[in-house]
Amino acid sequence: MSVSKYREQWSLDSQVAYLNHGSFGAVPKVVTVAQREIQALEEKNPNLFFRTTLPTLHDEARKFVAEWLGSSPELFAFVPNASQSVITAASALVTKPRSQIVATSLGYGGVLNGLAEIARRTQSTLRIAEIAFTAGVQTADDIADSVFAALTPDTSVVVLDQITSETALLLPLEQIVRTIRRVAPQARVVIDGAHTPGMLSPMLPADFDVWVGNFHKWICAPRASAGLVCKNSTIANQMTPLAPSWDFEAGFPKSFFAQGTDDYSSYLVTPDAIKFHDSFNTNECDTHNRTVIDEVAKMLHNAWGTEPDVPTEMFCPWMRLVRLPMKRQLTKAEADALTLKVSQELNTETVIVSPGDSNYVRLSAHIYNEIEDYEKLKQIPSLMIII
Repeated sequence: MSVSKYREQWSLDSQVAYLNHGSFGAVPKVVTVAQREIQALEEKNPNLFFRTTLPTLHDEARKFVAEWLGSSPELFAFVPNASQSVITAASALVTKPRSQIVATSLGYGGVLNGLAEIARRTQSTLRIAEIAFTAGVQTADDIADSVFAALTPDTSVVVLDQITSETALLLPLEQIVRTIRRVAPQARVVIDGAHTPGMLSPMLPADFDVWVGNFHKWICAPRASAGLVCKNSTIANQMTPLAPSWDFEAGFPKSFFAQGTDDYSSYLVTPDAIKFHDSFNTNECDTHNRTVIDEVAKMLHNAWGTEPDVPTEMFCPWMRLVRLPMKRQLTKAEADALTLKVSQELNTETVIVSPGDSNYVRLSAHIYNEIEDYEKLKQIPSLMIII
């Protein structure tokens, strides 16, 4: 395994090829130090910290991150993670019983579960726009048409992924949202940007009502840190936390802060993570990550004798699915078992997924990864014999 000049800035195990940044991120040493300093300050005088110091530090961090995103502090709140926050936004925006919620079949599983529960509680309907992930995946027009087919005059909320989590696709959001605004102008659009911060620029899409994104993935903030952005004050006035608590009457975003005694240090040092991220040359980092993903995908396809199912331009820049040479689709339990075998026997962290009707390794590449790190993945077929 090669050693990147950037690798030493993280605490990652030097004996492990860490190729799954996209799932849980990885916190740089300098950001960990900043977090420990905040936690030490908290423990010196917890009463003073929570009553006096924390609110000021929280507001400062919130202002910094909101402006970095291209929003304003009045329209931005820290939240634990994108999935919970999509559910929070959808719950707040479904204001009438027997409404309709629309999502896509490539949406994050946890989010789809949450939307189904909102539909159950409000006697509403969850309609799924089917987007096939098979050889010959749908075009951008087909994807927009699939969402169009799911819309009705009763649609109140549409949830869309900027980047699909399992399949790493870059959805044609502008085209889809234009369709929604034309045929269902009453619908609110919630964007799940879990993988967006740090990878895409601009991060906020051209049109949305609520956007949420994780900072503990590509920005490398401590877990858990994410943000929720409202399009305008009208939407902000509708946002309420899932668990109303202190300052609930103050409205968004203050009602999202006072959620009880907790470790808020991940929020407070998110600006430190952003500064660390921005310390790299943006173009250099983007070019490096794209090049690694492209070259590794070619290497594995050649080694396994498989072909790309999806045009490269449909994938997000720093993640990619490469089809494994298997005739039978794995169950989730089998895919998880194979992922564990790769970890244990190859000292390599990645993830095996089985969307559509095939099996894939989902690749991630960050600045600390090099092409040589992925060489051992060629051995995956030899591990599949006993699966």
